[in-house]
Amino acid sequence: MVPSIPHTPEEFQALRLQPPSPDRIALVIAGVVGLGREAGQSLAELQAQILAEDGLLEPATRSWLSQLIAQAWELSSPEAPASYSG
Repeated sequence: MVPSIPHTPEEFQALRLQPPSPDRIALVIAGVVGLGREAGQSLAELQAQILAEDGLLEPATRSWLSQLIAQAWELSSPEAPASYSG
């Protein structure tokens, strides 16, 4: 069974309880982008949250994650092409 993109706190929590995998990380990133869009956030606002200082991620990791968020944002935009070749 392929899990769907999370849209609620409960769905995010269910993914947290499972072992990390590239697929689960991609689902969470897609979910975060979706929640940001639904909340009316811009990409810059979402990236600012990701880049904010915290004790969990190192600055280089936050920067890398911010870049992934930007890619997911572009791929999920209404103007995005139907397929992505990389």
